[in-house]
Amino acid sequence: MLNTYVIEGGIGKCTAFTALIPRLAEKAGQPIQIYTPYIDCFAYNPHVKMAYEQSLPLTHPGIMASDNIYYCEPYKSNFMFGRQHLIEAYCDLFRVDYDPGMRPKLYTAHLEDRARQWREKNGITGQYLMVQFSGGQTPVGFNAHNQYASHNPGRNYPPYLAQQVVDMLRAVYPQVAIINATLPNEPGLAGTIQCPEPWAVLHEMLKGAVGFVAIDSCLQHFAASVGKRGVVLWGSTRWVQYGYPENANLQYHMGEAWDESKFAHEDPRNIMVDPQRVVDAFNRVRNQ
Repeated sequence: MLNTYVIEGGIGKCTAFTALIPRLAEKAGQPIQIYTPYIDCFAYNPHVKMAYEQSLPLTHPGIMASDNIYYCEPYKSNFMFGRQHLIEAYCDLFRVDYDPGMRPKLYTAHLEDRARQWREKNGITGQYLMVQFSGGQTPVGFNAHNQYASHNPGRNYPPYLAQQVVDMLRAVYPQVAIINATLPNEPGLAGTIQCPEPWAVLHEMLKGAVGFVAIDSCLQHFAASVGKRGVVLWGSTRWVQYGYPENANLQYHMGEAWDESKFAHEDPRNIMVDPQRVVDAFNRVRNQ
C-alpha cells in the first residue's frame, strides 16, 4: 500500500517526525512518501520512496498514485494540552504505538566531504563543539541581508549571556573550536566560527562534535538523530514536549526535572539560565 504523509512545519518538527517513519513503512508493507517543505529531512531514508516539495500541487501524479494521503497537525490536537511529546502526538494521530525511546533519524552521509572541507577551510582540524543560541527563521527563500526576526523570540538565549557561555567554554576548553550553527544574519559571537552551510551539513558535522549547547531549535533535534548529548536551554516551550531526556535540559525557574507549576509560556525569564549553570551542565554531560 502506497501511503503519502503531508508533514508541515519547520526543520525541527520535520526532523522529529522521522522517528515514526520505520513503523509507518512497516505498517504499509513498503516505503512511504512525504509531502513537505523540507525534503532534505527525508532524503536517502531507506523507508521513504519519494519526498515531494510542497511547491508542487497535491494533484501531482506521483502523489495521486497513492492509496492514501494522510494529513494530521499535532499543533491542532491534544498536543496543545502540554502533556504529549511531539513524537508521541504524531504517533497518536497516525495510529502508531509510541515508545519513549523513539528518536529522529536523518541521512546526511553524502555530505561528509563537504562538512570536512568546511572545517579544514576554517582551520578546524581538532576537536570542536557546536552551539545554537538563536533560531526561528526559515531557510526557505532566506536572504542574508534580511533583518533577523524570529517567529518565536521567547526561545532565544540573550546574546550577552550567550557570549558569557562561549567565553567560559573557551577558558575551560581552549583547544576546542566552537561552531556557531546559525544563519548569517543572526547574532555572531566572539570566539566562535559562524557556519553558513546548509542545515543538512550541520547535521553531518554534529556527528564529529564533542557535544553541543543549544536552544529549542533544529540543532537539538539533529543531536538526537546522531546520538549526541549536550545542553538545551528552554524558554517559551516545554522540554517534555520538544526535548530529549538524555540531554541536560535547563530553564530558569526549575531544575532538570520538569515542573509544570513553574512554567509560564510568556514569562521572559524562562530562558535566562545562568551561564555558569550552562557550563557546569556541559562539563557534567561530557564527562558522563
